[in-house]
Amino acid sequence: MNDWRGIHRPELHWAPSGLPGWMRGLPGWAARGMSESRLPVEVVSLLRSDLLRDSDLPRGNGQSVLLVPGFGFGDPSLLPLHAVLRHMGYRTVRSGIVSNIDCSDRTVDSLADVAEQAAQRDGDRVQVVGQSRGGMLARGLGARRPDLVSRAMNLGGPLNDEFAFYEIPSPLVSAIYASHRVRAPLPNPRCLRPDCPCPYMQAVHRPMPEQTELVSVYSPSDGVIDWRSCVVPGARNVRVESSHLGMGVDPRVLRVVLSELARPLPTG
Repeated sequence: MNDWRGIHRPELHWAPSGLPGWMRGLPGWAARGMSESRLPVEVVSLLRSDLLRDSDLPRGNGQSVLLVPGFGFGDPSLLPLHAVLRHMGYRTVRSGIVSNIDCSDRTVDSLADVAEQAAQRDGDRVQVVGQSRGGMLARGLGARRPDLVSRAMNLGGPLNDEFAFYEIPSPLVSAIYASHRVRAPLPNPRCLRPDCPCPYMQAVHRPMPEQTELVSVYSPSDGVIDWRSCVVPGARNVRVESSHLGMGVDPRVLRVVLSELARPLPTG
């Protein structure tokens, strides 16, 4: 898996593994779009599932879980995940993010304030679950503040390379670059680039602290990012089958989230 960057070629044909055979003949961009078109089906699957009635699923005991939304989204995008976790006995904490497009370093500083308040209230470290870019920020928060975070869980974020994405988010990324150049200067000229020297980028390029566990959930049929960028050496990597956008609602993924949250925490 270490050589995945050499085969990340979004300009070439690619089709998610979960698509029917005839769809594999589509151009790569169309196949990825078809993969993400599963989102409405995943929402309906959650509404029809017996997830909340499954007595075999582990339940929480009031522990705090900080939820971080994906790129371009805010806290309301994770309302289904909030609802499921609260029903299952967790105290969910909103990130305070309105639209997840700001500098990662500044955003992690803000998340640290939120996590600190939750940790002080609980008298214990918190778990953090983030979808897409939110998962990258969860990892960044855990790497920089292991005193606040016991477990960082990533749902489909490209942890190995923040820029290993395909066509769908590209227009928004370009718009954000233009916006920051015109009216919202970033802290560093290399901000939003792989070589940014900020504390966030330095932290995420180092191994996670021993006392904070990193869980990365990935889907080989992800149509937004290259799933290989989610598989992190030394992390607990969990494979699921879902779209990228549906990771916060697909009942199969939510079962994984509940199971992972209930596992014993690291004590290092």
